Amino acid sequence: MRERIEGIESYMVALRWDSDVVRLELIRHLSPITIERFYRSLPIKGMVVNSGELLYISAPIDTRTEKPRGSMRRGHVAYSLSKRMLVIALSDVRLNESVNPMGRVLSGIELVSGLKTGTTVELVRG
Repeated sequence: MRERIEGIESYMVALRWDSDVVRLELIRHLSPITIERFYRSLPIKGMVVNSGELLYISAPIDTRTEKPRGSMRRGHVAYSLSKRMLVIALSDVRLNESVNPMGRVLSGIELVSGLKTGTTVELVRG
């Protein structure tokens, strides 16, 4: 039988690399299926791709389109189904694809902006 969690509105996730930690808040009502599947898959180690406007972190999970958005604001977190990656907006941006909204960076967007392509990061609960 599947475990059911009642009354949880958001999950806290830590993005870690080297000695740096950035906290993300995943807000369940934005994309409940995607967020549940992502959170249950943690911990995830992934490689970073920094495009200047967006930061991608490889995080392959099986999900579907939920409340898709074609733009993101700085600090917002989403999931790209086509790339199977977590996406963090480093600036306000209009996208070439739709993404599932997931939440936001609570603090440390400057640290995230400094991540270089090829860096390995870990996403963990907390």
